[in-house]
Amino acid sequence: MTMRLACVVSIGGYTPMDLASKRESLKTILRPDTQIEMFAAASGVPYIESSVEFYLSEAAVARKCVEIAQLGYDAIAGTAFLDNGLDGARELVDIPVVGPAKTSLYLAATLANKFAVIMAHGDLPKHVWAFAKVIGVADRLVAIPTLACSVTDFLRDEGRAMDMAAQMGKKVMHEQGAEAIVLGCGATTGLAPELAKVLGIPVLDPGRTAVKFAEMLVDLGLSHSKKAYPTNERVLNLLAQMRLHEV
Repeated sequence: MTMRLACVVSIGGYTPMDLASKRESLKTILRPDTQIEMFAAASGVPYIESSVEFYLSEAAVARKCVEIAQLGYDAIAGTAFLDNGLDGARELVDIPVVGPAKTSLYLAATLANKFAVIMAHGDLPKHVWAFAKVIGVADRLVAIPTLACSVTDFLRDEGRAMDMAAQMGKKVMHEQGAEAIVLGCGATTGLAPELAKVLGIPVLDPGRTAVKFAEMLVDLGLSHSKKAYPTNERVLNLLAQMRLHEV
């Protein structure tokens, strides 16, 4: 039976061409018989480079996950690196919901003793440190530097962004002893293999890691624990009421 995965983007800065390109890149690491479709959450946020933009995106992503689950998809993967809205979504749906941050941080900790996360410009590293502490890998995470480029640069000036990421990768390898790198931006899909060749260490693509992990969970018949994420019927009813008023 064909597996159907849904991928949620939480920002409005992607053009239809960007989404199509991201979908094709994600498909390359999935089985040929696995289908994947892109969905955009109506967050009203063009890019996420601040805590406020992060918070604004979360409710929109959670709502979109409810809609996707009702369409019969087998699992949902987020693309925004901070797992925007996905913990909340797990209280609203039963199918697997996978985020790039926690999944990539876990995987990096299995591949190296020390790793770093490289992010675009902004004040978001504090959230990644918090994730690392929650999932128990903070002792492996040696640095979260930010680049002097924006999320937009990864989409519109890829060459410049890649050069900066390579320079920063070499810096954290030599100065902090990083043995692996996680790309901490959802707009970096497909760039990790090239950067890994330059640095000579594993470089994790958060989007690809998330969708591949989602595919694995479906294969294993696993999803998030409802003891950890109990279904919130009150919020589901609230969302249903909100949709009625929006029609």
